[in-house]
Amino acid sequence: MDIRQRLLAAFDLEHKDHLAAIRNALRDAEATGDAPDLVDIHRRAHSLKGAARAVDLPEVEAISHRLEAAFIALQKGEIPLDPVSVGVVRRSLDAIEDLVAWSLQGGDAVETAGVLADLDALAAGRSGGPVPAPSPATVRTAARRPPAQRDRAADADSAALVRIAAQGLERLSETASALLPEVEAQAGLGEQLRTMRREWRALDRAWRHLRVQIGRGVRADAGAGGLADALPSALDGRGALPALMAFERRFRALGGALDSAHRSHDRLLWSMRRWGGGLQQDMRRLRMLPAENQLNGLGRMVRDISRTEGKEVEVDVRGLEVEADRTVLQRLKDPILHIARNAISHGIETPAERLALGKRPAARVTIAASVEGARLRLRIEDDGRGLDRAAILRKAAERGLIDAADLSAGAEMPQERLTEFLFHPGFSTAAQTTELAGRGMGLAIARREVERLQGNLTIADRADGGTAVTIEVPLSLLSQRLVFVLVQDQTMAIPSADVVRLRTASAQSLFSGTGTPMTRIGEEEIPVTSLAALLGMEAPVVPSAERGLSLVVVRAGDRRLALAVDRFVATRETVVTAAEETGLDSGRYLGTVLMDDGGPALVLNIPGLMPLPGSTLPAPARPAEEATPARAHILVVDDSITTRTLEKSILEAHGYRVTLCVDGREALERLSEGMEVGLIISDVEMPRMDGFALLQAVKADKRLEEIPVILVTSRASDEDRERGLRLGADAYIVKTRFDQNELLAGIRRLL
Repeated sequence: MDIRQRLLAAFDLEHKDHLAAIRNALRDAEATGDAPDLVDIHRRAHSLKGAARAVDLPEVEAISHRLEAAFIALQKGEIPLDPVSVGVVRRSLDAIEDLVAWSLQGGDAVETAGVLADLDALAAGRSGGPVPAPSPATVRTAARRPPAQRDRAADADSAALVRIAAQGLERLSETASALLPEVEAQAGLGEQLRTMRREWRALDRAWRHLRVQIGRGVRADAGAGGLADALPSALDGRGALPALMAFERRFRALGGALDSAHRSHDRLLWSMRRWGGGLQQDMRRLRMLPAENQLNGLGRMVRDISRTEGKEVEVDVRGLEVEADRTVLQRLKDPILHIARNAISHGIETPAERLALGKRPAARVTIAASVEGARLRLRIEDDGRGLDRAAILRKAAERGLIDAADLSAGAEMPQERLTEFLFHPGFSTAAQTTELAGRGMGLAIARREVERLQGNLTIADRADGGTAVTIEVPLSLLSQRLVFVLVQDQTMAIPSADVVRLRTASAQSLFSGTGTPMTRIGEEEIPVTSLAALLGMEAPVVPSAERGLSLVVVRAGDRRLALAVDRFVATRETVVTAAEETGLDSGRYLGTVLMDDGGPALVLNIPGLMPLPGSTLPAPARPAEEATPARAHILVVDDSITTRTLEKSILEAHGYRVTLCVDGREALERLSEGMEVGLIISDVEMPRMDGFALLQAVKADKRLEEIPVILVTSRASDEDRERGLRLGADAYIVKTRFDQNELLAGIRRLL
């Protein structure tokens, strides 16, 4: 593809964007009666003219030039925006679209003289000043051979840019992402082959030794006299030696086949990783767009909001050249607008108030985008009045979020805890409700959407006055690089973007900082806590001096924390299923990933788990002699390995001891053997014995009838619910999706 074709392909995309924006603006103006953004429309006409000149499309340039003049006249009020002028503009846009299609694809010639005449008549008849007559080169009809057609004749196989349906790209991306765990699963198969080879080689060594002994006649000491002479003749007489020789040939052939299979697998695995990884990267690049592509209208939108509020705002948008996944950028637009509305309504003063405070009458809002590692960081700042601590505390007290003691000590309350109140649905410090503010939902909606993107949102005061809101989300939702760790025999994952470093330290190397264990990394002193205890499990026993503590140093904003885990497992890139799809608490978990055995591992939300400043951290380990507190024992019965593993992870993370069974029959057998449990959680649809049958058997047994039973099932009919409750179920939870909060609430009520 030569430079000419590249420019035409790019112009094809650009001109459609401009035409769609102008048409939408005119359509909205007709529907609402409000004036369109003529500045933006004029800018687009000007951009069209310059781009058409660059790709040598003089007809498009001529029409765009006259459109630009018409839009200038509209801005000045020299031409009314009535149906006549709108009709001329629309015909002009249609002509541009036809000209570009002709230049790329050929076809019938496009007549431009009539459109140009209409535009000239519009300008001359309404504004009193005719537009300069076009040159003969620009009024001719498009009768010449299309430029792109000429280029294609020279190179028929040239590549071209194409547009594809977004849904198709999403499906292709999901398919590419699904290949990653499959490729990694092949690595596990390779390990099995290596184990088989080791076993075969051990057998081979044993066989070689045995064969030597048989060949020598197994010369024993004098006490075994006749065996040495009798063994070879006996073997030969019975035809055993030919059989042994045949066995050896087959044994050698098996070894050769095993070696060949292992070499082939290694070669195929290398190829799958290469091409699968390449496909994943190519799909990621296809989805990556400059932030400007989705966020370039933010400045105008913020200005429109400020004018509605009667405030003056200058908007500075920076860093939109950074690239991120198209879906991520699209879904960030609403959170940014909610944050901007909140800043304008609550934080930015009116021009008169600002002048009285010695500020410039026009406030300043800065929206800055940047990339840090594998995350997109957006920072929205304003130079307004900042957080109203007193108003936030009063509202929190009114809503029962704090008590009188907290209210009186509000000046010392950490800012992180103070700002958490702002995210409660319905929380607002506005004196009255307006169209833009006062309902207290904006920030709650913004955080919810950011959490769905597996990110986090924080609010803080600016050092120079005003407020700063920071959003951090993954650059792409296709896959994330995760650090897997072992905690209480469970594999959990931490996004690598949140991990500062991994290290091992002895328990003796920790020192106390104001009662909190600390470790020193470089010049920084970092508090240490147990990840198990942070999740509500038991802290591990203090390890021996030679073993030490495995520490994952994580970050959330400017804060650092060292998490003690049982051991490091692996680091790999994989697809994360969002927390909302499995009903997980998005404050603690980003979602789940599938492991090689088909079970899920929880992906931790580090900013959500990070204790607030001033909080007492759990100990990183407990003394060996300390008694283990009694924990409620729960029996989970489900034939799905994913569901029961997920339930086990969540329940153990909340301090329960869990036993798993694959169906009702296994559960009943374990209970009949004397296993004591405090509660049973069972699916309904299972092989051998379903949940209803298990429930009936438990309630009919005098030894078991007092055990509470919760049925968790996708069967949502009233008949099934009534049947379960009639048989004695203490709770019936419909899992159209797994809702951990409802399950945990039911468990707490019954235990």
